Amino acid sequence: MPICRWRSITSGYFAGCLRAQEGSTAEIDETTVAYHFHEPLGVVGQIIPWNFPLLMAAWKLAPALAAGNCVVLKPAEQTPLSITLLLEIIGDLFPAGVLNVVQGFGKEAGEALATSKRIAKIAFTGSTPVGRHILACAAENIIPATVELGGKSPNIYFADVMDGEEEFIEKAVEGLVLGFFNQGEVCTCPSRALIHESIYEPFMARVMAKVAQIRRGDPFDTDTMIGAQASRQQFDKILSYIKIAREEGGQILTGGERASIAAELDNGLLHSANPD
Repeated sequence: MPICRWRSITSGYFAGCLRAQEGSTAEIDETTVAYHFHEPLGVVGQIIPWNFPLLMAAWKLAPALAAGNCVVLKPAEQTPLSITLLLEIIGDLFPAGVLNVVQGFGKEAGEALATSKRIAKIAFTGSTPVGRHILACAAENIIPATVELGGKSPNIYFADVMDGEEEFIEKAVEGLVLGFFNQGEVCTCPSRALIHESIYEPFMARVMAKVAQIRRGDPFDTDTMIGAQASRQQFDKILSYIKIAREEGGQILTGGERASIAAELDNGLLHSANPD
């Protein structure tokens, strides 16, 4: 589904959520009535990552704006253009000062936003170390914070996976191959798997066949399934992990090498006897 369509669905969803919000009253005693109502927080600071710049902006902006808040959004320094284009499209829909974008590096613009005493809430999606710092800044200013951080939970495949119907086995295989979705640049992508030794060979044969079908290339080509990494830094980081795996005795099953002059990697799978 096109990104613009997902943005539209997201905005419609949160608009519906806000329309469903209602206040309430409760009569405590003959002289006391309690009122419960919703009101905007004020100015909300939002810091988004580079893996889904437009979708992340939609997920952050839509609920905050629908609730009546003003927003200061800082996109990742690796992906500044998509947010700039988005503002050119929707910027005039809001009064001046309601929707604001601050471009810059995390240590400068992001730090200034996270530590500002003029915001009423901070929202962040990104790495765990930075998220920890964001929470510390929020605690210092005594404001609420929402952080969405990375994870490293494995996919676990027990022996009875291969006893299922063909459609079930295919879905299980796809669950692991999704590790390559969006170049693997998704916090929920399966980056490792624990597979019961009794089914390892037949299961991985199916996985390898699926991986071989993945098409790399220009992301502007609709047939492309995997493009280049978002930045040279991310590209080099992945290569460093592959190097560590090799040094620790990991077996490269396929890929793991540079695929073109761009920051593009061949789809890599490796086997390690060390679950850590």
